[in-house]
Amino acid sequence: MLKKFTLAASAILCLAGASFAQSQPCATDDHHHELLKKHPELAEYEKQFYEQLGKAAAKTTATGPDTTYYDVPLVVHVVHDYGDEFLSDNAIYQAASDWALAFVSANPDTNLVIPPFKKYIGNARLRFHLATIDPNGNPTKGIVRHFSYLTVAGSDQSKFDPWPNNKYINIYFTKTLGNSGAAAYAYYPSSASFMPYYDGVIGLYNYLNNSKTIPHELGHVLNLQHVWGNNNNAAVACGNDAVDDTPPTKGHTPGCVTSSIYDTTCATGYMKTYTSMSGVADSVVNYPDTTNAQNIMDYTYCANMFTIGQCFRMRTAITSTTAGRNNLITQANIAETGALAPMPDLPPVAEFTLNKATGTGVITDPRSYFLTFNNEGSFSFKNSSWNDTIDAINWEFSNGATVATSTGTGNVTNKFAIPGWVTVTLTATSNAGSNTIVNNRAVYAADTTPAGGMGYSQAFATEGDIPNWPMFNYYNNPFKWEFYNGAGLGDNGCLRFRSFDASARRTGTATGDFDDIVTPAFNLEGVTGDVYFNFFTAAASTSSGITGGTTKVLDSLEIDVTTTGGARWTKIAGVRRADLVNNGNISSEFIPGASASWAGRSVAVPVAHRTRQTFFRFRVRAGNGGNNIYVDKMNISNLTTDIQELAATGTNSMVIFPNPSANGCNLVFTTGTDGAVAYSITDVAGKVVYRAYKNFASNTRITEFVSRETVPAAGLYFVTLTNGGNTVTRKLVVY
Repeated sequence: MLKKFTLAASAILCLAGASFAQSQPCATDDHHHELLKKHPELAEYEKQFYEQLGKAAAKTTATGPDTTYYDVPLVVHVVHDYGDEFLSDNAIYQAASDWALAFVSANPDTNLVIPPFKKYIGNARLRFHLATIDPNGNPTKGIVRHFSYLTVAGSDQSKFDPWPNNKYINIYFTKTLGNSGAAAYAYYPSSASFMPYYDGVIGLYNYLNNSKTIPHELGHVLNLQHVWGNNNNAAVACGNDAVDDTPPTKGHTPGCVTSSIYDTTCATGYMKTYTSMSGVADSVVNYPDTTNAQNIMDYTYCANMFTIGQCFRMRTAITSTTAGRNNLITQANIAETGALAPMPDLPPVAEFTLNKATGTGVITDPRSYFLTFNNEGSFSFKNSSWNDTIDAINWEFSNGATVATSTGTGNVTNKFAIPGWVTVTLTATSNAGSNTIVNNRAVYAADTTPAGGMGYSQAFATEGDIPNWPMFNYYNNPFKWEFYNGAGLGDNGCLRFRSFDASARRTGTATGDFDDIVTPAFNLEGVTGDVYFNFFTAAASTSSGITGGTTKVLDSLEIDVTTTGGARWTKIAGVRRADLVNNGNISSEFIPGASASWAGRSVAVPVAHRTRQTFFRFRVRAGNGGNNIYVDKMNISNLTTDIQELAATGTNSMVIFPNPSANGCNLVFTTGTDGAVAYSITDVAGKVVYRAYKNFASNTRITEFVSRETVPAAGLYFVTLTNGGNTVTRKLVVY
């Protein structure tokens, strides 16, 4: 008896728990059609796969069923930010063992399968194993961990460093998964053949061993559809999955209830007529009139079985050359990946992270990497070592640490007496040996000595100008702050956030990343009037490098301030994505040229944040459409950057602000070589209402306050300034 299979190549989104609803559409069809539209050549992969399936089915019919057991190597990737998604090794070992049971019909809950389907319980004879040898030939326990912001809104971009998909099945876990309400998804072999770097399974960490979610996705990896067909519209319309012994069904929304298990809506009277190899009808099979709601490829969460036909389909897929599936099960690959070898007893991997600082007040950042060296709060170091049962932990700290060394404890709270970057050494020991990690930029203990106050300026001319400007690349990736000596406003030095990526960004999009630069302390205590934190930026976006239908997201910049030595940060300004990009789309790496590439930015500093130790922070929130951000010419002033620019153009310029004015105004100008200045105010009739002659320091920018009492009434006036032999007149509106 021969059943002809049909399939479509696409990503499968499997909605989880209560988040699933039939009104929530699946991305399968849209994704598949979009993929075909962008890459019509994918149709040829599908055609070749169809032909291979037909040949395999014909061979099986002619020679009898294949009873060989196949072994399949797995690798689990944990994409994490040290939260709950940092799955334990033991939880993964147990889950992998449980996943494997369903593919050899050894899961205990097959005894719950209702009588009509007992005889259709299939044994795929596929044995899944965590690999014990990695692609470089090194011993492994089949688990890899990736510290990344891409654990949030997980997607194909979160699939870091996949191991070769023709040697291992890659399974990834993240904290969240897009915004679809999905629990996991996978790719069919024909799509994987076209995009091997996205092959495998990705799912939510809390579905590691939940309701056979991963066996469900491994079914998709091996070419199984949902029991109602190749879509995510469960409980909508009768459909089938191109497998005979799973009767037609609408599928079901989550809920292991009697009405679903004994659903006959689409299956009543379901029979199939089969033909012999000569084409003559030789048998009729009357399949159950009940849908197979306990199938692992349904959504009932009564996931108890695969059918015999589904097992045949999976075995056909894994013996096909499409996506190199057949190489997974070769004896050479089993030996190369160590799939059948005992789990090695390996030393631990030493690893640590930071928690929120301890101390009084509310800590606003999720982790604390910056505090003043004499701060009342303390850094909190958390041991996150893995890969074996840890018997002992040893910490060592630099910079005059309160706790210089610590043994026999997992976590340490510490203070530092010497400013600067702190080196932390962690050694983790188990019965199999020790492993040490040394981080010489673990945290930054900031100096509290003010670098200046009002009038402070920083041109970033050389890297030596900024020894106390720590740069934080939290996720240790290419998108980061750096000193750049190839461009600048008026010189060749500036700060740069390098967001440009020349790769196709198949994985590792910058979206979700954030990186910081923190200034030294400034003394603004008691300063009245206007105070501005000023700087110039030059930024562009990229018109290329975004693939797979990913929405283009631009970089943004925010300015934060702390008066508690880093214990609490407050956002005081933000330069939104479109406003930040002042140089348009540039497909090559953007480097600013002329002064026109730069835009002045002024951030008002609230009175509450003017203290003896005020720190500012530049924070970039990166996107996948960014193309480098440059920062230059920072200063603290009572003038905004635009007024400073106008007033700095020489003795033939003057700026009036505020204008219009109700309570007086300021005249801003730069004096000449003798410092002598004369100015007058006349009304519209030409009558002089005020005149002054003054001497100032030569070649100096001056802010001269003009009281409201100098003009008799509201109206239009003209201010004339004579300065260094030049005369300039500006309008002034008084109300």
